Amino acid sequence: MPATLPNGLYKIAFETASGAEYGVAYLQDGKLRGGDSGMAYVGSYQMDGDLLTADLSVTQHRHVPGAVSALGFNNVQLQLAGLVDESKVVRLTGTSPMSKSIRFGARLSLLAD
Repeated sequence: MPATLPNGLYKIAFETASGAEYGVAYLQDGKLRGGDSGMAYVGSYQMDGDLLTADLSVTQHRHVPGAVSALGFNNVQLQLAGLVDESKVVRLTGTSPMSKSIRFGARLSLLAD
């Protein structure tokens, strides 16, 4: 039986060659909303068995001169995909239709339902 992903608040860790960033995301019935101290995450996700796919817009909400996200862009569209494991953790890979240079890993971990 495929692992399911419950609605809830998740920790998200983005890992790139230039560093890591951490935030939170609330997943509920196909909607994803979240952010960190400088970026807002807004998008949607779908489940197909234990495969999660998501389309996400990452937008800078707090301008800090010279600061650029670990993704290399402050306003970017992302596509993510990964498998849910039995402990409700999702290891994702991500790309962007905006730039072929954007490739990263991410991890979603359930904090609260």
